[in-house]
Amino acid sequence: MFDIDVVVPYLPDLASGLWVTFRLGVISVVLGVVLGLLLALARLSGTRLLAWPAYLYIELFRTTPPLVQIIWFYYGLPPLTGIELDPFGAAALALGLNIAAFFAEIFRAGVEAVPATQWQAAKVLGLGRLDTLRSVILPQAARLVLAPTGTTVIYLVKGTALASAIGAPELLRVGQLVALETFRPVEVLTVIAVAYFVLTYPIALAFMALEKRVARARA
Repeated sequence: MFDIDVVVPYLPDLASGLWVTFRLGVISVVLGVVLGLLLALARLSGTRLLAWPAYLYIELFRTTPPLVQIIWFYYGLPPLTGIELDPFGAAALALGLNIAAFFAEIFRAGVEAVPATQWQAAKVLGLGRLDTLRSVILPQAARLVLAPTGTTVIYLVKGTALASAIGAPELLRVGQLVALETFRPVEVLTVIAVAYFVLTYPIALAFMALEKRVARARA
């Protein structure tokens, strides 16, 4: 019979795994946002020397499974470069590089959605391209990409579970070990599902609040 009480003694271990998941998500999101913005700007630069490498990077990471990327960075990077990463570092790097490709397309679409008249108006005011981008275009694009950005962040946090494939001590990996010890996989996975909800639902609420705030500011 379903008995959630068997999981209670292991809650501290699962909480430790949840903390690792949180840190893994934060590092990957920061890396993904920064790199994604740079990739988007490279694609929008109009310079083939920048646009084409950015395009190839985006398509490579968008069209290959993140699980394959995580395993490759953990097992493939050391023999090729001599750089060895622990499971946490390999997963954070792979997830960050992967999600950067998705952020890049979101940001690029947001910039392109800003009316061309904004560029023209800024030019009339004497602003250069860089100043126009920083002061006029990017703030407007940021408002446009809030919803897809929030969805992508949640997608990434859930995707940290893939790090269990290389033994990173995140939530799912700890849960797998608990399930092996207790022979209660259903109860353990139920607690894990609730933990992911507790972790990701506030993110959804935060982005919803930002969207409403932006909508009121524009009204």
